[in-house]
Amino acid sequence: MTPPSSPIPPSALPLKLTEFLDVATLQDIQDSLAMVARVKASILDPAGTPLTQPTVSERFSTRSAAIIAARTRKGDSNLDQPFSAPIIVNDVKLGAIVMEPAKAVPIKSSQVTRLAKKLNLPPDQVRAVLEAMNEEGIGQRTASVQFLYLLANALSRLCSQEMQLRQRIQELTALFNISTMLTGTRGLQQILDRITRGVAEVAHVKACSVRLLSDHRDELVIKSTFGLSDRYLKKGPVTLPPHTSSDPALRGGGERGGSPIDLAALAGHTVYIPDMTTDPRVTYPQQAKHEGIVSSLVVGMLFKDRPIGVLRVYTAEPHVFSEFETKLLESIASQAAVAIENAHLQEESFEKDRLEHQVQIAAEIQRRMMPAKSPKYPGLDIAALYVPCFELGGDFYDFIPLGDHSLGITVADVVGKGLPASLLMASVRAAMRAQADNIYDLDEIISRVNRSMFLDTQANEFITLWYGVIDYQLKQLTYCSAGHEPPILLRNGQIRELAIGGMVIGVDPNQHYDKQVVQLQKDDILFIYTDGIPDAMNYNAEKFGKQRMRESLLKYAAEPAEQICRQMLWETRRFVGLNRRTDDTTIVAIKVT
Repeated sequence: MTPPSSPIPPSALPLKLTEFLDVATLQDIQDSLAMVARVKASILDPAGTPLTQPTVSERFSTRSAAIIAARTRKGDSNLDQPFSAPIIVNDVKLGAIVMEPAKAVPIKSSQVTRLAKKLNLPPDQVRAVLEAMNEEGIGQRTASVQFLYLLANALSRLCSQEMQLRQRIQELTALFNISTMLTGTRGLQQILDRITRGVAEVAHVKACSVRLLSDHRDELVIKSTFGLSDRYLKKGPVTLPPHTSSDPALRGGGERGGSPIDLAALAGHTVYIPDMTTDPRVTYPQQAKHEGIVSSLVVGMLFKDRPIGVLRVYTAEPHVFSEFETKLLESIASQAAVAIENAHLQEESFEKDRLEHQVQIAAEIQRRMMPAKSPKYPGLDIAALYVPCFELGGDFYDFIPLGDHSLGITVADVVGKGLPASLLMASVRAAMRAQADNIYDLDEIISRVNRSMFLDTQANEFITLWYGVIDYQLKQLTYCSAGHEPPILLRNGQIRELAIGGMVIGVDPNQHYDKQVVQLQKDDILFIYTDGIPDAMNYNAEKFGKQRMRESLLKYAAEPAEQICRQMLWETRRFVGLNRRTDDTTIVAIKVT
């Protein structure tokens, strides 16, 4: 709803006529009038003091703002008495124009045209009045008064146009300043505070507030105010219908179940409230009365047709907002909505950057948990490779030096990916190291790790793990598998899976695990991996599979352990092509030499 235009408050007007029309311009108009009409004329301020220099030609002023009320009385026969007319702008008297009658004189067309042009009047209208002034008697007096008022009104109109122009420039400058201020502001709260203060100063109102929709979009939460007391701010909530969905502004509601004023504003309708103390739509009229606020204008803040909040302005006196004031506030609200959304996006971006930085730190810590290089032991060629799907992964491998010329090897895969999986992975690694240092019985080690992790995992979380110990002097492998992809023992071109153990870790605290001892031979290859190898998938949704993995292992069996790891990874990448990798990949290859 757009209210009708209203006069600008007198308090906002300058008090001097010369603030609109300078003295030189007034003098020029006065001279032109005296020359054309052959009269004695002068321009006075509201107190009767001349603003122009008295001359024989009696010059008229050009750009006045108000004129003193005419003292001419209808029917007065004193034709020699000076006539005066007030220069009035928006009911404010800024001065007067005074003219003394003169005898009939010839009228020069060129002078009439120049005078009419200065006053922005039709030349024919000026000429007709001047000709009437040359008549004798009452007709001359009537024409003189008519001419005087014609000039006074023309000056009033020029002043009014000048005043409006200055006010528009001032308001547009303020709008530009607010726009510049918003675009240069970073923090959301700083933006909101600048909006309320800037609007109050630009609109010359008592107070301003900004309310934004809550996360559930069922309440308008106060975010920033200017000129309102804490008592008024604590008056109570501004709620919206609880059933409101994505666009609360399009639904109705009662007083407490949804403010009709704010609902209309959120729907894109500017709402004018003449008197907040008596308007039935207002939720808290008594509080408004105590606060000393009367009229209000409520403008919705919408971003791409999606409501995000409302902008309210309040006046201490009854006020009808002009069309320009309304458009100005609507423009500010629109820019504010964009600035608020940009601030939200910027905060989200900062938060994202912060989280990414934390993830990078966590990834660096996780990488440090992996062995920096493969250990070297007599009779063993050991290599390992780890490629996470994301910055953080749930796979891990570890080499644990043990006494009695033994080496512990752990490969595990935590269900899931990213940060949660990486945290669980760190916990499993710590538990394995704690148990492996004290107990040599692998089945007991896995059982203890299982019970420990059961306390730290949820129902949908588990870990597959393979743990083996190689006695590199006896060439003997003891291992236990907890639901992990069975490692491959390649011997003389024959493949054997090492799957003895039990179920995954973290599901059943009472799970029993078995272990197995394998005697290794020269040229044996122990290939331990996670499901990132066989589950690698191409664009046709076809998996790399265990068969291709075994064929590739046989193909590169003669290569050193490091080359086996790299070639196996290359084979899967070549198969997958440009398709995105969906799982972490871990490979450990050990050749018995």
